[in-house]
Amino acid sequence: MRHLLALLVLAFLAVPASAQVPMSSSFVADKACPAFQSINRQTNPGNVTLKPGESYRLIAANKAEPTHFQLVIPGASPDQRWVAVDCGRDTAGSAVVTPTKQPAPAPAYRGTQYILAVNWQPAFCELSPRKRECRNQQADDFEATNFTLHGLWPQPRNNQFCGVTARERMASEGGNWFDLPDLGLSRELRAEVDMVMPGSLSGLDRHEWTKHGTCYSASPETYYTDAMLLMTALNDSRVAELFASNIGRKITLRQVRQAFDDSFGRGAGDRVSMDCAPDGNRIIITELSIGITGDIRSPDDFDALILAADPVNSGCSSGLVDAVGLR
Repeated sequence: MRHLLALLVLAFLAVPASAQVPMSSSFVADKACPAFQSINRQTNPGNVTLKPGESYRLIAANKAEPTHFQLVIPGASPDQRWVAVDCGRDTAGSAVVTPTKQPAPAPAYRGTQYILAVNWQPAFCELSPRKRECRNQQADDFEATNFTLHGLWPQPRNNQFCGVTARERMASEGGNWFDLPDLGLSRELRAEVDMVMPGSLSGLDRHEWTKHGTCYSASPETYYTDAMLLMTALNDSRVAELFASNIGRKITLRQVRQAFDDSFGRGAGDRVSMDCAPDGNRIIITELSIGITGDIRSPDDFDALILAADPVNSGCSSGLVDAVGLR
């Protein structure tokens, strides 16, 4: 069941949600092109290719002037894949018409408004092996090659526990997270949070809402919907690709910041700090903290949100990208 949820969430993360333009047509392949799960990361589980002459159900374009179409490919896992538009033809000749994406409005807030804290989960579990979420890690789990959510923290850091009861605050601060109220998330969002935030197995989702989310929005649904938008952008970027392609090897803060610049614009990396920790004779990367400022509307705005925040220093200059599973 866990792996089925992983496939569903990975399919969702394959492209920024708001950029996708729904279509309803058929696509006939002219070439044996690769069928990607993620356009940016060029991931292709199962090495799926189109079969020339075969017709596929066309369900979306990646943007108004598309470079890729999303097709349903029977037998592929996941079966929704992206192919370049020149790999075949849309039999209906459908025109993709949608308003051009407007840039995110300039934020009224000055400085860093939020911190998006993300874990490299294999490293977290090396240091906390008794946590429920660390007891059964598998090489094909989402967390093996993607960042996971720690939290979205309104700034300044003392902006916490807004309007919560003394009892709830005590439970949150004392680590009794399952004594906190159930969040009541929608089924779809619950499945996504469980995958992108493995710590929800220990009640981390309740703790983060109580401590930080209550100062962000009026409902857990809004808080985690927005956090998932940010995670979608991050996990479909060159930053995630840098980590996933260097498992078991050391990378530097300079490389991480360059990957942010390449993905989200020059200067984005200056808004990122990296945390590391000793693990025996190794130094492993545990977490990234990303400054953002502005209204979180879609994954497409991640670049503007980062660049609106303040530059930061980082205490860790290099570390190893840990592999899933306990050493």
